[in-house]
Amino acid sequence: MKAICIIFLFCGILLSAQKQITLDELSGHIGREVKVCDKIHGTYIVPGNGITLLNVGKPYPDNPLTLAIYEKDLKNFSYTPSEFLLDKEVCATGKLILFKGKPEIVLKSEKDIELISGELNESSVSE
Repeated sequence: MKAICIIFLFCGILLSAQKQITLDELSGHIGREVKVCDKIHGTYIVPGNGITLLNVGKPYPDNPLTLAIYEKDLKNFSYTPSEFLLDKEVCATGKLILFKGKPEIVLKSEKDIELISGELNESSVSE
């Protein structure tokens, strides 16, 4: 009985983990928790509502993925994402949604994104 519980626990952990996908695989994973890694090619702060948009893979409007950070969530970052992440290789983790027909991940805190060269931490942030 104990072995069966361990097997179910292990399977549950595997099923709940995010799957790392490429930008070419985005359309097949809408609605799922994913991890996507690529370069931030541009940033934009939407006037009026303060949403920070990070263009992944290519510059806007050809970017295959947008990372969005709502103004209320900026307090969860120890740096200014639109400045610090520009031109950096990152991995973003979250639920992949469609916004106006384009794939997007909403980032709620610094833990949802990491530099490919290493985790973001105080020593890597120079503001």
